[in-house]
Amino acid sequence: MNRKFIKTEVKQFLKAYAWILFLDHPLAGLTFLSITFWYPNIGICGLLAAITASISVHFFKFTFRESGIHIFNAMLVGLSLGAFYELDATLFLLTIISALLTVFTTVMIMNIAQKVGTLPVLTLPFVIVSITLGFAAKSYGNLSHYLQVKLTDHTWFSGPLDAFFTALGSIFFTPHPMVGAIIFTAILWRSRYLALLSVAGFIVGYNLYIHLSATTHTELAIFNGFNFSLTAMALGAIYTVPGITSFLIACIGSAIAAIITAAAQSFMALYGLPVMAIPFLLTTLTILSALGARQTLGPPWLKLESPGLPEKHFEQARLAKVRIGEVQSVPLLAPFFGTWHIYQGFNGEFTHQPPWQYALDFIVMEDGVSFDENGYVVEDYHCFGLPVVSPVYGQVVRVFDELPDNVPGEVDLKNNWGNFILIQLDSGLFVLLAHLKQHSIKVKENQRISPSEILGACGNTGRSPQPHLHLQVQRYAFLGSETYPFHLTNIITGSSKNKQQLKLIARPEKNDLVTPLEATAELAHPLHLPVGHLLCYRFTDFGGNTIERKLLVTLSLLGEFRLKSDTGASTAFLETNGMLAFFDRKGPKDLFLDMWILAIGLTPFANDVTQWEDSPSASLMPFSRIEKTLYLILYPLGAGLESFYSRNKAEHKKQWSQHGTHTFRSILSKLTAETHCEISFDKGCEYLEMIYRGKKCSAILEDTGILSDTGIPGVLTGD
Repeated sequence: MNRKFIKTEVKQFLKAYAWILFLDHPLAGLTFLSITFWYPNIGICGLLAAITASISVHFFKFTFRESGIHIFNAMLVGLSLGAFYELDATLFLLTIISALLTVFTTVMIMNIAQKVGTLPVLTLPFVIVSITLGFAAKSYGNLSHYLQVKLTDHTWFSGPLDAFFTALGSIFFTPHPMVGAIIFTAILWRSRYLALLSVAGFIVGYNLYIHLSATTHTELAIFNGFNFSLTAMALGAIYTVPGITSFLIACIGSAIAAIITAAAQSFMALYGLPVMAIPFLLTTLTILSALGARQTLGPPWLKLESPGLPEKHFEQARLAKVRIGEVQSVPLLAPFFGTWHIYQGFNGEFTHQPPWQYALDFIVMEDGVSFDENGYVVEDYHCFGLPVVSPVYGQVVRVFDELPDNVPGEVDLKNNWGNFILIQLDSGLFVLLAHLKQHSIKVKENQRISPSEILGACGNTGRSPQPHLHLQVQRYAFLGSETYPFHLTNIITGSSKNKQQLKLIARPEKNDLVTPLEATAELAHPLHLPVGHLLCYRFTDFGGNTIERKLLVTLSLLGEFRLKSDTGASTAFLETNGMLAFFDRKGPKDLFLDMWILAIGLTPFANDVTQWEDSPSASLMPFSRIEKTLYLILYPLGAGLESFYSRNKAEHKKQWSQHGTHTFRSILSKLTAETHCEISFDKGCEYLEMIYRGKKCSAILEDTGILSDTGIPGVLTGD
């Protein structure tokens, strides 16, 4: 085994310890590993179980090694054994066997979860195996009880703080205030919002438990109180996007966990077994399952398939709102090519009235009219027969294209929607494209479709006096269902050709022109970032120091394109829907990469787009230490910038000049940075600069190339 492999395995091992409290850093994991040795008997058993699980997963070649879920579940089983029994040869053997059982149980549960839904596994394997061991141990006469773990009588901080910290320590079967204080410090270090939820969840659950039980004996509430904190953290931040609604759900979940704790204590006490994480599991899985069954785009918004720190979730949701639109409104691409007019908008005067008010009708106009010749036949109309394309990813659930096209001026009131395609979205809502041309539909029911895929042709069927395309989002699958709000994304729109501008989000109104954003090779080619693409710059920082810097395009195992700098910092990006967009900045501080993201962060590839807006993360700003500290205090979940871009073409230089103004408005001040970049027709981004508080940093492209790979030779242009 080489050093890199060992380093990777150790890092994954430590991250598994950290994930017990939903953290993602190996240093947090090392901290948690260390505190398990507050009682060496417990720590050794936990470590033995975790190592056994890690080795067994490699030995059996299970496919989920990277998640670490097998390690922390096995480790919890080991900790529970060490908390109740003295470590000897018998317990040593039992711990190893129990760890193997936990791994197999984890694999089984994960397989079931993948088939029936997307609910997380959490600590379910630990609870199942621990309860099994609890019953089995009653018949093992050669196990010696470990009697050192108990609640301390000494006050370390204060009564309420000691209770909270002791509850956190109980997660690792070490109910001691100092252990809990260390755990809380690690949580606070990685996520201030998670720390807040851990406190709020404990306050709600603990006080409700004490109130309902009407007792002054709080030992059991303290020992099991970690369930309240874990429930709040999972429901309020890890598996949902942080917000007011998710915070309320977290508090409600903590209250429910308190009730389940009381019930579980009464039941488990009959068999002499502890409650463990049963309240956390039952509450979290029940609420997540219920929320996942909703048919709405409203909050709280789930993140079941990509759990992570709340700050990351919040930034993703904030940026998506800016670039894609309100979560309560469905984002759609334009369902056609070229420029069309809005014939009837939301709450239109003809047919777009409640409950069908959220709909758009499109026609094509030339010289102020929608037809050539005299308009007596459908073929005279500009939009008749033009391709209709998919505005979404989805599944076709219904199609119909047997109706003949109406003579202009006539309508079919028996078949209002005419020929149509109904597409189901992953959210459970439906997109309807109606009045299509007879026998033009090219897709079948149950077929999966993608954006811009040709579906059929514009026609004049149903309640349609002239050829046009009807678009709506509706709640249910039946024709005539009430409509749901939506908007168009990445379109060029305006009331006239002279007033059009790029809109990332738009609800065009009657008579507006709508053109889907389409890439042109003149911009798309030089800014294209294929895997292995290497950019070498000479970078000058604010202090005048000049160094060589490199950027490399990589592809993750999950298929995510990332631009990675030589410091290890990186950002994800997409080249889609006619533009280049950067997001998800990770890694250490890197002024050069942040300047790149601000200058190029959202760039449309259309030649005729000269102005647009965006809102990248304010963390990209080159704040001073004081400014950064105030930002973290005032905006614990992050905030966005007001970024305004303009671009002009210098034909004689064979380049585009792109300027950006990025403003951060806080309750204390207004801070502005300016960026400028020059995009060569051939080489891409040749020059970048950023000015902040009168100081300038800049970068000049010195070389580009392709990083060598198996079967692909490395190439540098030498320019």
